[in-house]
Amino acid sequence: MPTYKLIRVAFVCHFSNAKVREHLPLDSRKVYSFIRTLFRLPAKDTTYGDVAAWDSYMIELLRKQDNIDLYVISAHPGLKKRMCSFVMEGVHYYFMPCDVATMLKHVIHNPALWHKLNPLRPKVRRIINEIKPDIIALIGAENPHIAGTVVGLDGIPLIVKCQTIYNSSIYTSRSNYDKINAYVERKIFEKLQYVSVDTDMHFRMFRELNKTAYNFNWEFGNLLPEVKLQNKEYDFVNFAMAMCDVKGYPDAIEAVAIVKKKYPEVKLNLIGGGLEDYKNMLKEKASSLGLDDNVVFSSFFEKQEDLFQHIQKSRFALLPCKLDYISSTQRQAMHYQIPVVCYKTEGTETLNAEKECVLLAENSNVKDLAAQMLYMLDNKEKVEELRRNAKEYSARWSNDDKNAKQMVENFMAVIDNFRNGTPIPDHLLYQVTE
Repeated sequence: MPTYKLIRVAFVCHFSNAKVREHLPLDSRKVYSFIRTLFRLPAKDTTYGDVAAWDSYMIELLRKQDNIDLYVISAHPGLKKRMCSFVMEGVHYYFMPCDVATMLKHVIHNPALWHKLNPLRPKVRRIINEIKPDIIALIGAENPHIAGTVVGLDGIPLIVKCQTIYNSSIYTSRSNYDKINAYVERKIFEKLQYVSVDTDMHFRMFRELNKTAYNFNWEFGNLLPEVKLQNKEYDFVNFAMAMCDVKGYPDAIEAVAIVKKKYPEVKLNLIGGGLEDYKNMLKEKASSLGLDDNVVFSSFFEKQEDLFQHIQKSRFALLPCKLDYISSTQRQAMHYQIPVVCYKTEGTETLNAEKECVLLAENSNVKDLAAQMLYMLDNKEKVEELRRNAKEYSARWSNDDKNAKQMVENFMAVIDNFRNGTPIPDHLLYQVTE
């Protein structure tokens, strides 16, 4: 496989962090709130916050590589300009507002028509034509606003790093299943030649939609800042970008009600944004179970570093996600050596493949969840064992040098295969566990 002196990468994703927001002219979200009211949609948080920390992580790794010329293309809500471009730390950034595309989803219910009228598509095409990248790397195919912009960009190799597979029974069975998201993902997958789906479960789902694409090893990572140790105020914490059922928020409250019978002073900290009506429902649920003094609600943190500092106030992480293969919050807690209690999924069971790193309860079984919480509260030696094992796991998973090398080798192999038909080296391809 040849080594290219310089690869120009168009990195297409949907993300936000505090550093890029300093460069973005963002509105007060009054128009956003008005539009939600106009369409009779539930009220949501209007604060801006960090989104998709793994994207920030990959950008940080790639910008440090001497042979990568990086162009990041993204969308951001509340942007007051039609296009905002800037250079920061050697990376070229292009941001476009996504509010109109979001509004159109509530007006146009035909997926093909919405995709055709997506206002981000011509903007991204102009940028791609301008920068002339050697490769396009799309992070996540399920967000139609930005992901749909790469459909039909011929003549440039495209690799997609999948965050999930939206066209699967996991999502089709849900009440909020979005046909536009599913349509755009299928459009991306149907002619895709290069992909990274690095779990057996998601790979099986992908193969139902695409039988031939090369599947690359490509690990997600996370920017995990150093934090200071803090006095413990809570026994457990559940945190996510948005509070919802699939992140286990109602289950966490119900489990605390059981734990309270033995530990009357037990405290749970619930952190997250999302729909105001949903948060109020959770507060009413806690109150109805006599947990007014046991469950403490915290607002969504705009900066992830503030979130990670705040969770140091908790002894343990209660993260009963129901659908995620492995939630990023579970790995984040493990990195900070906050012992984790979570539900069994096909992914979380792999966390204990070599050593026990988390305590697992049967999925959606609140009594078992409470039993694991009690076991953690009662067994100091087990807690220390989980901390040690989680530290070892995190050291393997968040290996920056390995992850950076993997991305660059993948890009080179894709370009060489696309241009010259050179076979993809076996060591770069994901091997399904038999």
